[in-house]
Amino acid sequence: MMTNMFGMKKRFIVFLGTMLLIGCAADSVSPLNPSKFIPDKSTGIFVGKMDEEAVHKVLGTPHLANAYWGFELFIAEIEQTDVLYAVTPWPVPIAHLTDKLQRYTLVTYDSHHKVSDIATGIFRRPASWRKVSPIQHNFMALHLRAAELMFFVDPEGDRQVNLLATPHRRDSYLSAASEERSCLVVFGCGNDGCPDQVSVDAKPVSKLPLRQSLAYWFQEGERDRWLKDIEPTDETTKKPWVESLIAIQLTEGEHQFNLSSKYLGGQEVVSLNCPQVGTIFVTIHASSSESFWRPELINWRFDITNTLPEHFKRRPLLIMDDGQWYVSLKIDRY
Repeated sequence: MMTNMFGMKKRFIVFLGTMLLIGCAADSVSPLNPSKFIPDKSTGIFVGKMDEEAVHKVLGTPHLANAYWGFELFIAEIEQTDVLYAVTPWPVPIAHLTDKLQRYTLVTYDSHHKVSDIATGIFRRPASWRKVSPIQHNFMALHLRAAELMFFVDPEGDRQVNLLATPHRRDSYLSAASEERSCLVVFGCGNDGCPDQVSVDAKPVSKLPLRQSLAYWFQEGERDRWLKDIEPTDETTKKPWVESLIAIQLTEGEHQFNLSSKYLGGQEVVSLNCPQVGTIFVTIHASSSESFWRPELINWRFDITNTLPEHFKRRPLLIMDDGQWYVSLKIDRY
């Protein structure tokens, strides 16, 4: 009896495998149009008339908020499933996939706590092991711009919140930070190679995401709106990534920065003497060696100045990368 059952199971497995090989499989996606279950509620928000409390009555509790930067970020989500069946005399489920669809709504406020701008859109979030293999190929990335804040999330990295401040908002922050009686070091890349890691004063290495790899993920119509007044006006100088700046707040005295790349060899140390109050701008220049076996950053050079370099003027300031806060002013999470 056991032998017969084993034989039947074996034949069934062979039959099932044969059905899959010859394409006898079907899937069932539910819901087919998930976006209608997370509708745009921002139409109920009125610029210049509503404060935070009124907005919360429409959108609920914010996922992320900060009084200094004057924003709240709301998330609503739904799941979409795809069940793959083998077509046999009766359907046999053989795989079950799930994507989250998240509607992000970014609301900014003016100095009187009234809504100044709103932006909303949907991002598809498959499981981490199939970031670029979703159930449906829509909503693969999202870029929102509200007032002077720039939000994005895409399939790269940890797919968490990324926020940048426009150049005008960046300058307001740099001015406010300088009044805190501390030293601010602002890093940016030159035209060639650039590090993506830094260790300050021999502390653990942390990310230095000066270049945002976004060009591949823009949806239709997003690029011009999101990068207004950011990208160079000269078409020949545009790059497939967005150059940004990172500000590091430090105490008075000498500090060492060990700069390196996660995927390339080569590193360099630069020492800076921080005043009690002031801002130092550092342009990092490096070139990539042409070695196939061991590429690395070489020919390091640093341009150091106390005034904002011309090539930094159109660059946004990174304030959050993959959910990690990159400026010193406190953020509030609900």
